[in-house]
Order: sequence, then C-alpha cells, then structure tokens
Amino acid sequence: MFDAFQQLIMADAGTTLFLVVYIGCLATLYGINAIYVLGVPKPPARIRRGGSAGASPIQLAAKGAITRFAHWIASQNITPNQITLVGLVLVAFNCALFVYHRNTFFFGTSLIVAYLFDTLDGVVARAQGKSTKFGGYLDAVVDRYQEVITYLVLGWVLDQWLVVFLVITGSMLTSYNKARAAIEIAVDNKGWPDLLGKPARLFFLCVALIGDSNLPWLLTGTLWGLAIMTHFTALQRIARADLLIKQAETAGKPGGEH
Repeated sequence: MFDAFQQLIMADAGTTLFLVVYIGCLATLYGINAIYVLGVPKPPARIRRGGSAGASPIQLAAKGAITRFAHWIASQNITPNQITLVGLVLVAFNCALFVYHRNTFFFGTSLIVAYLFDTLDGVVARAQGKSTKFGGYLDAVVDRYQEVITYLVLGWVLDQWLVVFLVITGSMLTSYNKARAAIEIAVDNKGWPDLLGKPARLFFLCVALIGDSNLPWLLTGTLWGLAIMTHFTALQRIARADLLIKQAETAGKPGGEH
C-alpha cells in the first residue's frame, strides 16, 4: 500500500513517509476534536462590546476595513446578488488563466483575492438593507460552483483526477449533509463547528498553491489531506445530524420536554 501511494503521488520514499505520518497525525487530531465537539457541551461565548467573541485587535481592524469598503460598494449602483455573480466570474476567470500559465503561486494569490471579494455580498446586503432568503440561497449555490470549478481545473492541469474527485465529493457531501438535515428539523446554520468547512478548505488549498513552487510535494499532499478530511467532516455531520434529529424527536414527544 505504501508503494502504491508513493507511485500515485510520484514522490521519493522520504517524502511519502512524511505525508503518511502527517496525514495520520492530522486524522488523529481531528478525530479527537470530533469526539470533543460531539460529546462536550460548549458554554455560550461571551461577546465583547463592539466585536465578536474573542476577536483580536488585528481581526477587529481587518473587519473594520472590510466593512468600510463594503459600505463604499453599497453606496454604488450594485446589488448583493450581482456581487455574488461577479465573484463566480472572478474565480472562473482565474481558473481559465491557470490553464494557460500553470503558475501555482499566481493562481493561489489570485484565488485569495477572488474569494475575499466573494465575502462582500453579505456585508453589502446588510449595509443596503437588502438581505433576502434567495440571496443567501444564491450565495450558497455559487460557493459550490466556485469550489467545483477550482478543483476541476486542478485535476485538468495536474492530471490527478482521483484525488480531485475525492475532494469534490467530500466537499459537496459536507455541505449537503447539513442542508439535508435542515429539511428534517430546524437547524442553526452557525451551530455546526465541524472540522473542515469551506473557509478552512480554501485556506489550506491556497497556502498549498502558493508554497508549491518551493515544496513540490505540498500541493499533492494537501489535496490528499483535503480528500480525507472532507469525507471525515461529512461523516461527522451525519453523526451531528443524527444527534440533533433525535433530540428534536424527543423534545416533540409528550413529556419529552423538561
């Protein structure tokens, strides 16, 4: 199995061993975290006045800068849904350029800019007072398209279709497993503190793309790490959905509430 994995990632024995140990350690840590998240109740976070819970000065400054920029965007003649679609176009455009130049460093940095732009739609919607349920729905759908386009172009350029297939399916199942639970019961969209949500997935991917020129094994190793962790997160959400549905069913029975 070790030899097959080494041949698959086209690396020397030392690099392959490092990746095996690295992925194994990550899986172990995430497993421990999953048990903790599912088994230990969390106290409500204390919200600091003027900021989010536990926000650092750097986070507050960054949030303030983004908010000011978003308010400037909101003063222009552009709707939040248009910003969402522009974000999709930016990601698709950067992916198309990557097929041409095949520079992972430029691709990673340009994706960061495109994905940061994509976060503006919600802030602009609140600033304009135009937050709608369809806007939230469109944003979620566009997010899925952005991920699929990004991973597909990586599969095309790197010719690593197996790991890309696993990352895409894991990412989509991670999102679907929460969305499907919402059909059965009312769920808190923010109350799913699972391991590898979309921001974490994209962060790891962009870091790997930027560092790929200096560490040739980093991108392939990160993709395999994402493949494992996204499917683990999808399974974690199944367990969380099972717990939440059972709690809702118990609460709905006569005498189930205390």
